[in-house]
Amino acid sequence: MNFKSRFFWFIKLSALYLILLPSLALSEEQYKDFFNKAQSLDKDKFFQDATSYWQKTLDANPPPKIALYAKLKLSNNYSRLGELDKSIEISRTLTESNPEYYHVWFHLANFLAASKKYSQAAEAYKTTITLEPEEGLSRVGLAFSYFGDRKPDLAIKQLKKGMIIFKANKNISWYRDCRLAINQIKGFAPFPKSFSDLWLMKNLKRVHDTYLDAVLDLNNLLN
Repeated sequence: MNFKSRFFWFIKLSALYLILLPSLALSEEQYKDFFNKAQSLDKDKFFQDATSYWQKTLDANPPPKIALYAKLKLSNNYSRLGELDKSIEISRTLTESNPEYYHVWFHLANFLAASKKYSQAAEAYKTTITLEPEEGLSRVGLAFSYFGDRKPDLAIKQLKKGMIIFKANKNISWYRDCRLAINQIKGFAPFPKSFSDLWLMKNLKRVHDTYLDAVLDLNNLLN
């Protein structure tokens, strides 16, 4: 490349940079606007509209922690809208990119359980226990997944372990609920599996709701 060619190449590259610089700044402002709008819509429970803005946030190329936050929110909103396959797909991707982050595994476990993929859900809940052994709700999720997978003895074993954790943390409500669940599982033993389907889905939903209300805290991703 001669001097003249290099000079014109440099001029073109500089011009391209000047064009892209405002675009990059605009992109940052866009993601912040989309992010704030998505949070507001989520708070007001307009989940369909919020889903669109979480996706727009991601499309605007936010920082990694904001992207993780938005993907977790997006996966939850898809589940609320009945699109569990999308929730599972997003969560699986997050477990590959953030394998040490407890919450991506709990999300995946919850969505798999809600989809009645109990054996897969059990494996995901096991990972949450490895990452956070003192969180009793993981034991409960694993127990109900075992029960859905027709392993009542393993389910009872996990509920008993959960009771120990809840008692130590003075969480009397879940301690009593685990004891009640053990008795109910034993009571279902003589009956076909279909007799317990509704009971199981209600309990899995309660695990999911309790997790969202009392365990999940994404504020550390925003700091």
